[in-house]
Amino acid sequence: MKKILFLLLSVPFLSCNPNQSVEKPKKLIEEETMEAILYDLALLQALKGYNPQKLAENNINPKTYIYQKYKIDSLQFVENNRYYSADVENYKKMFDRVIERLDTEKKAADKIVQKETKAEEKKRKDSITKARKQTSNN
Repeated sequence: MKKILFLLLSVPFLSCNPNQSVEKPKKLIEEETMEAILYDLALLQALKGYNPQKLAENNINPKTYIYQKYKIDSLQFVENNRYYSADVENYKKMFDRVIERLDTEKKAADKIVQKETKAEEKKRKDSITKARKQTSNN
């Protein structure tokens, strides 16, 4: 997942020219919303890399999904992404917050999986114990 974020970060850095200022887009996306878009894009990209069939099964096109969810179009996204990436320090902070949020969500998901795994293991052990008791009683 961090590789994906690195790639997303690299494009603006490589295309950024410090001598050239970027005009504020006519349809400016608020910074918090842009950060949410970047977060959703990272999740969708991770899902696409991990299990691309899930997106197809649910008829989800990542780009279309983002555009519909945030009521934006591709041009608006590109213009805003260019605008925010022109301020490298702030853009990096946005991505740091996205990574932090992804890590928090991952830890929460890991706890749920761990809890479910422990419950399944306990259930399995209990059924084995019950089966042994029944066998020894017969």
